[in-house]
Amino acid sequence: MTPLAGQLAAKGYGVIDAVGPELSPALTAPGIGLPVVDLALVSADLSASPDLPEIAARLRAAWPRVPVVRLPTLARDRSLDEICEQLDEIVLAVVQSRADAERLRDEAQGLAAQVRRARAGLDDAVADARRLMSEARHLSDRGRPGKSWP
Repeated sequence: MTPLAGQLAAKGYGVIDAVGPELSPALTAPGIGLPVVDLALVSADLSASPDLPEIAARLRAAWPRVPVVRLPTLARDRSLDEICEQLDEIVLAVVQSRADAERLRDEAQGLAAQVRRARAGLDDAVADARRLMSEARHLSDRGRPGKSWP
């Protein structure tokens, strides 16, 4: 664990420290009772690494839809409290983004249900219209010459 990760863990952050391509396969093996991961923070150095896409794919395989967020470059002279404050802002922004995405997903599901109901209602209306047109044709044919009345 890096010194910063250790300090963050001591402050109460749940930290799974994984550095670059050395990310433990055990951390990303699906279905082994993994801890809940709310957010994957990627250092500025790792975000420039060619290994990042593979690492992000492995993280998302283990934790679907986990946000992978680039950690801003942290100045060496920043205090741990300042770093924690910045991390909290990042986490809150991700939480807000997730809440917005869930709200939009719920709205989309509601709209899809409305469309299904409307489509079912339209199918019923079309069937009724066809029935009425058939009855109207039948009635109009009765009054034409050459057509007999029942």
